[in-house]
Amino acid sequence: MKFAALPPVRRSVALSRGEAGPYRHAMEQFFGGRPIDLYASGTAALARSITECAARSSTKTPEVILPAYGCPDLITACVSASVLPRLVDSAPGTWTYSPEALCSNLSPNTVAIVAVNLLGIGDDSAELSRLCRDRRIPLIQDSAQFLPRAPEPWPGQYIVLSFGRGKPLSLLHGGALVRTDSSAEVPPTAPAHYSPRDRLLASRPAAVAFNALTDPHLYWLLLLLPGTGLGEVAYKPLRNSAPLPDRAWRQVGKAFDLYRRHQSYSRAIWDRALAEWSRAGIEVLNCRGSPPSAEPLRLPLLAPDRAARDELVTRLNRAGLGASRLYGTTLDQISGIPEVVRTQGPFRNATALADRLFTIPTHTLVTAAAVAATRKVVSEWHRSARRP
Repeated sequence: MKFAALPPVRRSVALSRGEAGPYRHAMEQFFGGRPIDLYASGTAALARSITECAARSSTKTPEVILPAYGCPDLITACVSASVLPRLVDSAPGTWTYSPEALCSNLSPNTVAIVAVNLLGIGDDSAELSRLCRDRRIPLIQDSAQFLPRAPEPWPGQYIVLSFGRGKPLSLLHGGALVRTDSSAEVPPTAPAHYSPRDRLLASRPAAVAFNALTDPHLYWLLLLLPGTGLGEVAYKPLRNSAPLPDRAWRQVGKAFDLYRRHQSYSRAIWDRALAEWSRAGIEVLNCRGSPPSAEPLRLPLLAPDRAARDELVTRLNRAGLGASRLYGTTLDQISGIPEVVRTQGPFRNATALADRLFTIPTHTLVTAAAVAATRKVVSEWHRSARRP
């Protein structure tokens, strides 16, 4: 793509606003009548759910089970809640906890298990809910990267949503915590308010600017600028854990209504390419119990090895095709991660996943021409890889 580059993920920010009352009620009904509170971010909502789980436990040293591969904001939420993150390895070649590793890391200090829906491909929550019921451990479904367009079962005691940039419902800021009726007893730790940053990100000019900057031509120019931090993965402390005021529903509720009515992206545009790539040793990353409504934010692929993955990403991005290594490494190796997490590894299967995983875009700017260009790049890589 000459003088253009596809952003790895793109969801336009809704510009319209609605009234708070009916939209909030509709969203709560969508989640089975569960109460919903809005927070400054999905990370803040996750931190709140962890805080509530720890408050109901009698242990003095609470721990939360997290996947060893994932977003560093998972660690941020635990640190904000003063709970130890306990990392658990994944099963080989897939996105789900290793059952053996999970059970060996459970203890009387475990106050919650977090089921993370990576890129919308699934979180194995159906299986995890059975374990949680047997052990009487709360299940938190971190659904920051997944939002269905039709109601479906949610077995977790908590559901965490994110409305940050590029998420299924993209608003540049905010998140939500969906609770069961029995999980809303712990008083809030801070009054609801809009910070100056929240107010800026909720504004119409911010939405217009974001939608413009994710145009392939402007995004290409943005990539040329030094110091933008695009694609950077690092641990950052939580800057605002407060709930958002009720008036935030004017934006969230209307955007949710529009999201549900919007035409979903069809992954079928990649089917022919995926059939070709399987012969080159490139697999689609799957999750046990992946929901039928799975609509991945990006298409997650596994290269044969780390060297092949890095070469593919380099070639695809040279052509402006929006490939990404995602997080690039396991959580214990992320830049800036606290020492108490850094010393928990190694995680053999999660490391293999981090070494092989790359993503390509699935948003509506991915045209047939972009798919053809991606197929050509991968085909050229495969031919060069087979050369002696």
